[in-house]
Amino acid sequence: MPKEDIVNYPLIQFNGKVHVVDHVESASKACKRISKVKIIGFDTETKPSFKKGVSYNVSLLQISAGDDVFLFRLDKIGLQKDIIDLLSSSTILKVGIDIKNDIIGLKKLHPFEISNFLDLNNLATEKGYQSIGAIKLCIMLLGYRISKNQRLSDWSAEKLTEAQLQYAAIDAWICPKILQAFRDISLYP
Repeated sequence: MPKEDIVNYPLIQFNGKVHVVDHVESASKACKRISKVKIIGFDTETKPSFKKGVSYNVSLLQISAGDDVFLFRLDKIGLQKDIIDLLSSSTILKVGIDIKNDIIGLKKLHPFEISNFLDLNNLATEKGYQSIGAIKLCIMLLGYRISKNQRLSDWSAEKLTEAQLQYAAIDAWICPKILQAFRDISLYP
């Protein structure tokens, strides 16, 4: 897909509920709600570094459960045991895009065993797709584009902006939708 064609697609809209989880007590409640779902969307955000040799820990973990997206402010609450239990669960399928670095970043906060993760980039490549990544998969399989304007914003800010919340929510929310699109065209069981 040529880069110049991307702007011809409408922006996807997220009309679900965003839950900002920035207290330990609310993390436990959120994890209980999420654990009732069989497939969740998964992504992380990290404060960007514009200096060589400087890096930051993961600031935000996004998990979608249907039309609810939970944004865990890991820089405020840490990687809690309830969150680790979700990420280690063999009964919940965690779906994301290019998740290798997300997992590496989370394991820097606290080591854990991953289980039942599906990287949509890997699935797309296995199925013969040449173009991969969130933007292109969203266009090819859902018919919408996503904005990446907030990608390099400060995810460790005291208060996230509405634009950041929407961006973060969409990045996790689209993953199960893309997986369902693969299923609809019989490319995934």
